[in-house]
Order: sequence, then structure tokens, then C-alpha cells
Amino acid sequence: MDIRVLAVTADRTERRILRRLLANAPGDVNRIALRFTCRHGKAPRIPDILLINMQGCAPDGALALYTMAPVILLVSTLSAEAASGTVQVQLAQASRQLLRELIACVVAASRAGLASGLTGMGGTAVLAAIADAVISTRADGTVAYCNPAAERLMQLDQRQMLGLPITSLMLLQDPITLGPIVHPVLATMSSGSPIRLQAGALLVRPDGSEIMIDDSSAPIANPDGTLAGAVMVFHDITEARELRAQVDYLAWHDFLTGLPNRFAAQRHLNQILLEAHADGSALATMYLDLDRFKAVNDTLGHAAGDALLVSVAARLRGCVRNVDMISRQGGDEFVVLMAPGSSGQDARRAAERILAAVGQPHAIEAEQVHVGCSIGIALYPEHGRSAESLLRHADTALHSAKASGRNTWRFFRPELLTSAVQRRQLEDGIRSGLELGGFRLFYQPKFSLSSGMLGGCEALLRWHHADWGWVNPASFIRAAEESGLIVPLGKWVLDEAIRQAALWERAGCCPEAIAINVSALELRDPAFPERMAGKIDAAGLDPRRLQLELTESALMRDMRASALALQRLKDIGVSIAIDDFGTGYSSLGYLAELPIDLVKVDRAFVHGIDTAAPRRQALLRAVLTLAQNIALPAVAEGVETAPEKQFLADAGCPLGQGFYFGPAVAAAEFAHAFLDRPADLATAP
Repeated sequence: MDIRVLAVTADRTERRILRRLLANAPGDVNRIALRFTCRHGKAPRIPDILLINMQGCAPDGALALYTMAPVILLVSTLSAEAASGTVQVQLAQASRQLLRELIACVVAASRAGLASGLTGMGGTAVLAAIADAVISTRADGTVAYCNPAAERLMQLDQRQMLGLPITSLMLLQDPITLGPIVHPVLATMSSGSPIRLQAGALLVRPDGSEIMIDDSSAPIANPDGTLAGAVMVFHDITEARELRAQVDYLAWHDFLTGLPNRFAAQRHLNQILLEAHADGSALATMYLDLDRFKAVNDTLGHAAGDALLVSVAARLRGCVRNVDMISRQGGDEFVVLMAPGSSGQDARRAAERILAAVGQPHAIEAEQVHVGCSIGIALYPEHGRSAESLLRHADTALHSAKASGRNTWRFFRPELLTSAVQRRQLEDGIRSGLELGGFRLFYQPKFSLSSGMLGGCEALLRWHHADWGWVNPASFIRAAEESGLIVPLGKWVLDEAIRQAALWERAGCCPEAIAINVSALELRDPAFPERMAGKIDAAGLDPRRLQLELTESALMRDMRASALALQRLKDIGVSIAIDDFGTGYSSLGYLAELPIDLVKVDRAFVHGIDTAAPRRQALLRAVLTLAQNIALPAVAEGVETAPEKQFLADAGCPLGQGFYFGPAVAAAEFAHAFLDRPADLATAP
């Protein structure tokens, strides 16, 4: 007879031995077709017998598809503890004749059992051990066998299931339509081939509960080729599917707001671009960024910032149609993708709705938080035909909106690309300058307006680019602040100023104090005071030789935090100056509360003051009087002419700084001109 043998073993030596022992030779009564699998395999037909190495490849649920066939265990040592009726073979000691005759006898007995109406379960012990549910049926579709896993999964015992039509025991539904589907047992008996259920099929159990199952069904044939029944192997995948659905959701959605994330937005934009191209219609993309969001994080904490983002997301949903998509790109950035057919007018109206909605107060932790937003808009096909170009151009328009004063919207214009490219070039150049040493500190003197004596200096950052030459400080400082590069720049300035001050101090010619500018980002860093103290100590510098200049706006973002940071800096021994005094808040309150040593009157008050209108002159005198009354020395910036200097002296301003006294120059030139020292001594390391 012909015998189909499936050997389940991963051992190469066992496979080689089995090939040798079971190879067909002339004169063999039985013809053996041998196949191998490591764990389970898909075979078009059920094997007549299984040879299993339990150690190397323990059977799993998918293997149970074949275990309607009898099983011979391949073992290294015979065990008396094996299940009753289990056949064991020590392969290393088996002969060709013994193994072939054993296989032929077991298969013959199995086929005889099936013909007499038995279940033919030569592998009952294996079936009872596996975790997957196994149900076999007769040719009429009634249940002939079920293993313990099937009892647990169906929530019935064997006596309740045996003899029932499989279709009444197991009601199967389509996961989407919930309509009934053809039972795979009936389908496999009809086709004579193995069948699998569609993914996520629902099983309605007799008690009405539902689970998702995955299955394999195959026909069982009698020795004469007639249909004996079918076997179905299945398991519960409900939790696995739910977990997969959660993972899929998280992969395409922002965990905080529940909005689609940037990956989902990219996929959706590609899809609607195809639709717009096919229909010849337009669509709009909008890039949105919150204004003053960092101030919320700094003052109320990151939990409040997260709550604000959730509130903004909810309002954005109410500003667009169901066919439009809102996505959170990350941080405080959002994208709105308007459906094909949206015009520039539709985008403008949506932008105005968004500005109005986001601008309303947000109730966050018992606080009324006010934020605005800036929006950039790019249209297809006018401003770009690919997802990448549309998003990039919308982002460029967003920067234009911010540069226009924030809390507004702007459409993309081709000329905006020039400024965007320049901004990126500046940022790249700053990074290169930090790495290659393109930055320098220049020093501008301060003089007493009454005595004419040197009263210190201010360290000013200058940048010489290999191709551009000297770069305007206003442009690269602004680019550094917008990109966050102001922090590494500030660290470089601090290191260089301390190095130069220590050098001059050792030479006995250090000016009274060297002032350096500190950004708001540096001040908000809790480690900044300790880092500065460490650098001063390492250089052996008297901390009184350093003065830190901060703007009013940087201090007023968080008065409490600013007061603490300034006091820690004062404890080091450095002095604190307020830069651009008079142009910001000019509040007596913060002057009284913060540990400030000096105020710098902004150049806007000084320029042409000797010929200015009486009201403007009176305003400058009032600013100087205010500083005098609270015992704060003042430095007038931007003094360019002798009349300006004389007016300031008469008004009681103690110090002046500007081109009238001298421009900012390199350290060597400053030492030679103002410290009466040779250049080599002033700059030697």
C-alpha cells in the first residue's frame, strides 16, 4: 500500500537516518512518501502517520491538523511513563525492516479503525495535550470528537457536543457585515482540500458570547478514497486582535490628543492627492503652530502644557469638516488637510475659524490660559504637487505668519523660499562656525560721563564666515534664537569671556567688569548658575569681573523663577544688568523684587536726544531719575555724538557706551587702546 509519512523533527541526523531507513527499494511491498517539517507544515493531504521528535519539535496547534493520523514518537530512551497506546521508537537502534513494518502495521490498523466508524484518533494523547481546539466530524457533519481545549473554548463538555451538527454547534459570522459564512468543515468536505477561515471571523458560542477565531480545516479520507469526515483546528485570537488593533491605533495616532499623527497625515495626504489629480480638483494644506506655548510649559508645567494641547485639539475638530483631517505633527505643531475640492477661500475661512477658536481662554488647572496660533497655507496644485512640497511650503508660509507678528495666517508665496533658504543657511553656518572656530568676541568700552575713566566693557559676539565675510549680528542672533542654537552659542561666549577676563586679570589690566549677554533659554536652565560657578572657579577668576546682561522680556516670563535664578547667580559674585531698559515692561515692581545691579538705557532713548522734543527729553530724564531713586546705576547705550554725551551727563547718567567712545574691537586692539597694554600680552593664553 502507499503510505504518506510526515516526520516532525529539526535534527539533521534524524532526518538523514529516516531518509535512509524509509527509502523505497525494488521489491518493497509498501511505497512510502516521506516529508519533513520542523514544527508544522501545510500539506495538501493529511498524512497516514506522524513521526514526531517531542524534544526537538513539540507539536503545536497547527500540527494538530495532521494528528487525525496515528503517531510514532522518536525517542532516545524508551519511557514507561508514555501515554497508554503510544508507540515509541529508538531511531538509533531501529532497522530498516523493523521501522517500515511498524509503520505499515500502525497505518493498516488506523485505516481499519476508520472504516469501522471509529474516530481514527491514533494521536489522541497528542491532541489532548495541545492548546488549540480540535473538533472532528463524520461525513454527515456531526461531531465525532473534540479535545479538552475545544471543550474549554466552546464552554461545553464533550457529552454536549458529540453528535451535534457542526453548523448548529458553531455559528460563524463575517467580522464586518456580521452575516453568516459557510462553515469551513462543510467547505473542506465539499472541495476535498484544506480550508482556512477569513481573518477575524466571529464564532458565536451556544451561550451567545462571541470570540474571534483562526482555524484550519481539512478532509479525512477512508482507505478507499471516500470521505470519512473532516477535522477543524482553531484557537481564540480575540485578545491578540484587540492588542494588534491597539498597536495599529498607536502607530497612526498621537497618544496625547488622539489625533492622527504625522505618519497618518503623510499617508492621507498621498491618498487625497491621488484623488485630486484624478478629479482635477484643488485641495489645501495648513501648517499650524501655537504662539507662546513654551511660556505655558515654563510657568505652569508640562502637565498644563499637555492639557492645553488636548484643549486645542478639541477646538480644531470643531473648526473643520468631517472630510478634513487634523493631525498633530509633534510638540505644538498641527496640520490640517482639507479634502479635494477645497479652495483658497475655504482655507482662509477655516484659518479664521481656527484663530478665533484657539484664541479663546482655555481653562487649565483653574487658570485661564491665553494662546494664539500662526498658520501657513499651501494649495494644490498651485503651490506644489507632492505631499512633501505642500507640507514644506505650508511650513514656509507659517514662518512668514510668525514673522508678521504671530496670531495670523499667510498663504505660501514663491518669494518666501528665499528667506527660508537663507534661514537654513544661517543655521547651518552657525553650526559650522561653532565647530570650526568662526566666532569671535569683540569688546566695546563703557566710560564714566563725569570723569572720563574706563568703567568696564561689553563682550559682543561677531562672526566671520569664510564665504560671506562678517555677518550682521542681528540676523545670525535672531536665527540662533529661533533654532535653539543660542544655547551652544551662549556657552561659547561664556567660556571665551571668562578665558579673556582671567587672562587680563593675571596681567593686572582687567577692566572693571566684562558684560556678557544671557538668553532667556540659558536663564531657564536650572544648571546654568552651577555651570558658570564651575567655569569661574576653574579659571581662577574673581567673579566680580563678570556682569550678566538680560532683557526685561526674558525676566518677566516667570518672575518667581527669574528671582530664584538671579539670586543664585548673585551668590556666585557676578553682577546683574537689565539690557534695553525702558523698551519693555519698565515696572517698578520687578525692579524692586529682582536682585539687579545696573540698568542699560536703550539706544532708542539716546539717539538725537540733545535735539529731541521736550516730551522725549523729559521721558529720558524720568527713566534716569527712576534708576537713581532706587540706587541703580545706569548705562546709556548708543552714544554717538558729543552733544548726546553732554545731555546724558547733565541728566545724571553715570556711564555711557557707543561709537562716540569707540566701537567694539578685538581683544588685542581693546587692550592696546584702552588698557595701555601691548597686544601680545593682552591676548596670550
